[in-house]
Amino acid sequence: MRKASFINGIRGLVVLALLMSAFGYTSFSVNATDEGAFSLIDYVTNHQIDTHEEFNEVLEIYCGQAPAPVPDNEISFQVYVDYENNMVVTAVVEDISQTRGSKTGRADKAYYSDAGVEIFTIVVEGRFYYTSTQCTTYSASGSFNPSPMSSWTSTPTIYSGNYSPTCAYAKTAGTAHYLSSSISYSVSLSCDTNGNLSGY
Repeated sequence: MRKASFINGIRGLVVLALLMSAFGYTSFSVNATDEGAFSLIDYVTNHQIDTHEEFNEVLEIYCGQAPAPVPDNEISFQVYVDYENNMVVTAVVEDISQTRGSKTGRADKAYYSDAGVEIFTIVVEGRFYYTSTQCTTYSASGSFNPSPMSSWTSTPTIYSGNYSPTCAYAKTAGTAHYLSSSISYSVSLSCDTNGNLSGY
């Protein structure tokens, strides 16, 4: 019964909008869950999203987007609002491979517009060697990847080193540009002496 009432309510709103449009009313407004007025920033601010799958469902249902599948080796996911740049950001860490005393991982951040359109992604990959007393970065690479319809550009810088003898890191950082707008970004991947990966 609730589902039928909800559907009937939506149909009623659609009919009302069509009638008002037909009679010249152009100021009809809908709430944030109706098509065309959805705000991803408002949704993320007011709802707890715990998993990558939940976030992808929001993009599909409310934004009409087809997000990439969740990586099989994903070990952490976060989503937050970058209020300064009016964007939503997701942060993902992946455990790519591990051998005795060696760990390879990847961290990325994807930036989305308020309408749920992906603007660009930044990536860092690192390979680390560790023992019970120290951890070092063997190699680091990274990239800035604009979405196919995005005009943002950037040339990132790749860093690597140690926060301490027991924690090594790889980092991608830079500034993205589009017309007169710019966004400073960074994504880091770290590894400790137990081979645990973390990203931010």
